[in-house]
Amino acid sequence: MAPESPQTATERSARARDAARALPLLGLFLLLPPVISLFAVPAEVAGVPLIVIYLFGVWGALVLGAALLARALASGEREGDEPGSAD
Repeated sequence: MAPESPQTATERSARARDAARALPLLGLFLLLPPVISLFAVPAEVAGVPLIVIYLFGVWGALVLGAALLARALASGEREGDEPGSAD
């Protein structure tokens, strides 16, 4: 496989930084009362209320997304990108 050009690596790093800025906003949206109220119904999955599954699912997805973005941002810095250079 051919090595990435510096421009491609910079673009990928910029996309990762943009995603890192958007992730907290996505989390905020998913935890707003109008969205949560969609799952606050008297339903259970394997004896666990649906709202609990939703909240832990969102939390887990946000943690996983943050970990993946942190790895992408760290690899971008190791490849020679200066942090904050594309701001």
